[in-house]
Amino acid sequence: MGFDVIDGELWDEETGEYAGPASGWIRGDETPEDLALLVMRKRMDIEANILAEKAKMDAIVENFRKLIGKHQARLEWLEHQYNAQLQDYAMSQLPRKADGTLKAKTWTCPFGTVGFRTIAPKVAVEAEDVALEWARKNCPSAIKLKESILVSQLPEPIKSAMLEHPADALKAGFVVHPEAQAVTIKTV
Repeated sequence: MGFDVIDGELWDEETGEYAGPASGWIRGDETPEDLALLVMRKRMDIEANILAEKAKMDAIVENFRKLIGKHQARLEWLEHQYNAQLQDYAMSQLPRKADGTLKAKTWTCPFGTVGFRTIAPKVAVEAEDVALEWARKNCPSAIKLKESILVSQLPEPIKSAMLEHPADALKAGFVVHPEAQAVTIKTV
């Protein structure tokens, strides 16, 4: 297993994973305090670089959004001006059977296709509260109910009992996560 050195950084040549700096920025004789400060400074530099690159990416994405918006406006205008005409022409070009029904439903040209599909009628909910009221009286099986447990609503004595007896909590379908230490490291 070897490493490639790229811009003063080591990268695993097989996996492509980062393997640390090529030159030692830690000498090895630092005091614990100096090492902690050195690591925090390095961390701050890396996090600042990440934020800077994200800001660049966001700016580029926003610029592309604007460009795409201009193209979208052109497309919407073109569709508004010519879609009806295009659909009529495409329909007139489709091959037909002897009885006049369509043999195919897609017209093709070098620049794309115009396809016609029959969409079956369907029922959709327009006003959910009105539909729910109607369904309760006429078709209760059409109403979907979703139940869930709100742990925050369990009485404190029950939660305390579960914390004291995790095995009993597990039998009841709960799991007790032991106390843990959370660490947050911030630089920028």
